Amino acid sequence: MLKALFFDLFGTVVDWRNSVIKQLKKKNFFVKDKINLEEFVINWRLKYLPILKKVNNKDISWKKLDELHLIILNEVCHEMKIKSLTENDKLVILDFWHKLNPWPDSSSAINQLNKNFITATLSNGNIALQKDLLSYGNLNFDFIFSAEHFYKYKPHKVVYTGAVKHLNLKPHECALIASHKNDLLAASKCGLKTIYISRPKEYGAFKNKFVESNFTADIDVNSLKQIKTHLIKKF
Repeated sequence: MLKALFFDLFGTVVDWRNSVIKQLKKKNFFVKDKINLEEFVINWRLKYLPILKKVNNKDISWKKLDELHLIILNEVCHEMKIKSLTENDKLVILDFWHKLNPWPDSSSAINQLNKNFITATLSNGNIALQKDLLSYGNLNFDFIFSAEHFYKYKPHKVVYTGAVKHLNLKPHECALIASHKNDLLAASKCGLKTIYISRPKEYGAFKNKFVESNFTADIDVNSLKQIKTHLIKKF
């Protein structure tokens, strides 16, 4: 019997790309640097998985996601020849990841699922970042689980197995909901059920830059609101 639902956050529950772009437009940081804001945000995100891998492989020491985001922000600024940002500007931009808008179905679907299941985040976002996101987006999860709890980043198996153990459950009693098949594949290898949510607008025109594994989840949905019905039919 399925008892707990773990949710990836970035892309799955919140729309990071549009949210960061909108906040950049409001601040108008790049008056002197003529850049494509979407390309800037995508380039920043493209460095996300590689730096997580470096931490997991111990090529660099453990750092929270906020710290890693700043490192790769500096790299993107260098590569795109952006010179107008002050160090304080970068900290302001870094904080944009704490204020991401949920997808339209996220908040209501989580409230619905809370009636029948334990709901929890399972994100690489550090704890403080997640708390801000959940408060900002009115996302009422029962628990927060972060890579920060385990000093490893997804897709390392300890993140999935550690979260399951914290709830005193077995892997088959839990499911991961994510818009990324690499994440779901890793969870599946740890014995969790998997639910794929399609988020076609996550990467905008740059989807081809983000490579996903060829993985078939236990359940596919186009809206988080469909999950409860599918769970009743499947499990």
